[in-house]
Amino acid sequence: MRARLPLTLAFGILALGCPSNPGGPCQVGPIEASPYVVQLRPEGSFPADCPQGQQYQVLFASVYGKPGSTEPISVAFQFPFSGVDPPSEAQARGKFTSLLAPSSGVCTIDTLTPGTDDAATPVNAAVPVGASTYAFSAMEVHSDAEHQGKQFQARAVVDYGILGCSALEYVAQAVFPFTPCLNDSICLPDIVTTDVGPPAGRSYGSGLASDYRVFCNLDPALLDNLEVTSLLGIGRDAYEDPNDGSLHDVGICFFSEPFPSLCPPGSTLSTSGPCAVGPGSNPH
Repeated sequence: MRARLPLTLAFGILALGCPSNPGGPCQVGPIEASPYVVQLRPEGSFPADCPQGQQYQVLFASVYGKPGSTEPISVAFQFPFSGVDPPSEAQARGKFTSLLAPSSGVCTIDTLTPGTDDAATPVNAAVPVGASTYAFSAMEVHSDAEHQGKQFQARAVVDYGILGCSALEYVAQAVFPFTPCLNDSICLPDIVTTDVGPPAGRSYGSGLASDYRVFCNLDPALLDNLEVTSLLGIGRDAYEDPNDGSLHDVGICFFSEPFPSLCPPGSTLSTSGPCAVGPGSNPH
């Protein structure tokens, strides 16, 4: 029988078994720390009744394995608000193709079982969506020792429960952990202990690696997604300035570039450098 392992425990067991491997095991962000926020970029145009443009989703990740086993770790991504029966249908489940991260630092999951979210609230839909099923494949997880599953990319085929909207193709890119933000400066990795916490300050830092190119994503498709904003506490006018009472939109720190959104070679990784912060070529 397979037992769920806390990520830290799984990491320790595998590291002890394979001391010569510098990259460590393939891994995802642990459910105890934060969800993944997934950006879905459409591949091509969709019929008019389907949700239009970029979309967002939230997923919690868990890992499963046998202590001491040399088999690759299994992963389950959970849609947190889904009430489908049986509950397992609200999970997208798959297995890494290898136990340990390769030299590229990118671990892969070829296919995952479809997962259904009956509480999905995609924006720009002409008619209400039904129970929405997400089929992920060709997943790449940035899993080396420095990045530790903080980003993944996958192909996503979505069925929104609307006639003619059953095979919509997206490129999915996901960030872990999520950090709320008012502006790009909040998304810098360095902690400023004298600052307030996010979304207005950097007392915790972004939690992202210093070689990721990121920005504060205030995409309307993110701010107007009721499922995502209610869970994360972000959205339109979600922050009240304690000094003057003014209201500000709250987004999340997200990648400026397509996967793996790394700084160009030779970039200066400073607290204000052009690599670490600012919009890039990634659609948003």
